[in-house]
Amino acid sequence: MVNKFNIWKRLKYIYSNKPWHAAFTYPISYIFLSYVLVGIFGAVSASLNFEYTFLIYISLFLMLSTYLTPIWVFVGLIVSNKKKPYILSLIIGLGLLFILFYVVQLATVNLEVK
Repeated sequence: MVNKFNIWKRLKYIYSNKPWHAAFTYPISYIFLSYVLVGIFGAVSASLNFEYTFLIYISLFLMLSTYLTPIWVFVGLIVSNKKKPYILSLIIGLGLLFILFYVVQLATVNLEVK
């Protein structure tokens, strides 16, 4: 059985000693890997005529779990002694999200039904 304090020590080690990996590499790789898996599960489910809905539920869970990656960065901001990578990661990630929302709003302003 794994001791919960041992897991906390490992997480704290990652946050404190590898802050750039914890702030950028791990969240980005998780998002990339989860969307690849979503595509694979969706393709398999579509090829089976959507008979197995648990594949769709797994895909939906993976898609929605990617929105929890800022929590990982916020925890790193709180736990780690080195704050700069986490602040920079939050600024870049949330800034890109707001830019995406703004571009979508600009692109869809003339699509209204009159």
